[in-house]
Amino acid sequence: MATNAVLARRRLAQGLRRYRQRAGLTIEDLARELECSGAKVSRMETGIAGIRLHDVPPIARVLELDDAELAELTELTRRARGKEWWHEFTDVVPPDSATFYGLEDGAASVRLHTTSLIPGLLQTADYARALLGAAHDATRAVWERRLELRLRRQRILDRENPPALTVLLDEAVLHREIGGPDVTAGQWRHVLHRVETAGVRVRVIPFRAPVHEAEGVTFTIFEFDHEDVTSVVYAEQPVQNLFVDDPEAVGVYAAALAAAESAATSIEDSLAMIAKHAGGGR
Repeated sequence: MATNAVLARRRLAQGLRRYRQRAGLTIEDLARELECSGAKVSRMETGIAGIRLHDVPPIARVLELDDAELAELTELTRRARGKEWWHEFTDVVPPDSATFYGLEDGAASVRLHTTSLIPGLLQTADYARALLGAAHDATRAVWERRLELRLRRQRILDRENPPALTVLLDEAVLHREIGGPDVTAGQWRHVLHRVETAGVRVRVIPFRAPVHEAEGVTFTIFEFDHEDVTSVVYAEQPVQNLFVDDPEAVGVYAAALAAAESAATSIEDSLAMIAKHAGGGR
């Protein structure tokens, strides 16, 4: 797993909680030993407040960390305060976007359900440009930078060990024409190419499928290969997008995704459906 700043903060938060519990201390116990408030420790354990380098030695002493654990905690603290490539685009995207990009960049598995559009990781430049150009709140210069950001994100699929990407598309997405027939056909050809070259799994939920638990909701589940980074759900909302990491709530979304997958056609049949839309414009 690539440990970027976003994931380093999560590993720090979860690791601190795990070490505290291993030591048999409560939040109040640790706060008393560190001569700070319980609220500060709670914020560090939830990732709301970061751990500073000068906090690490006293934390390590109180929690009796060994040399390897101290070194890891120190390195994660440095990493958590770093800047990643997507920070250069923070002026053209919503404030919480950095969290999304960090989760996507470091995930071992990305599974998503979408009801209207091809997800950003699989979009062609022309398809993305047609979508971004429709925004009325931005100048051409802004949406061109947003396009650059979207295409930059896709590099994770070309890594030596890319995340396992599973996409569940409502059949309505197949019939949604974005940017004209040629752009849309080219987009579907690109999806087929990605399936062949990047190990992407795409399945279509046909119109005839029974209603399922994910009906009408677009969301992504990010999964990680480190014990201190739990799965996170990103759900798109009309006003404010939502990040969910409570295990019980994540389980609800995982069950909904499983229901959607059960309603989908096989991979082979799904690709055949997609191929019918990849033949070219009218």
